[in-house]
Amino acid sequence: MMIEESIDINVTPDKVMACYSDVAGWPRWDPDTRQASIDGPFRAGATGRLRPAKGFAVPMRFTSVTEHSFTVEAPAPLCKMRFEHELVPVAGGTRVTHRVSFEGLLAGFFRRLVGARVRTGLPVTMASLKQMLEAQASAAP
Repeated sequence: MMIEESIDINVTPDKVMACYSDVAGWPRWDPDTRQASIDGPFRAGATGRLRPAKGFAVPMRFTSVTEHSFTVEAPAPLCKMRFEHELVPVAGGTRVTHRVSFEGLLAGFFRRLVGARVRTGLPVTMASLKQMLEAQASAAP
């Protein structure tokens, strides 16, 4: 099962990627993230930690980073959560899509455990990202 949410943001893809690459800044636009860090540059193979608003910090690994996307995986017991972020240029800005999926023997268990929270939180996160980026763009000279 994959949970997916998209939103159009009136900024260019490079502005969104600059926001994404500021991993420590994720809590500014993601209310479900209390703290995030990356060990080194924002690129495939990098590792870091993410502490959700509810729960304990978990390790994460950046499995893919391109000009218009990145994917992070976080392990759970006998399961892996995958967070995909994709940017598509559209007229007037960028269509931003976030996807969350679960893989492994206990994927069904973790979907039931956190899936509903992800499904309700993702639209809030996307709206917050849009609001922050568009406010920054309107404030820029």
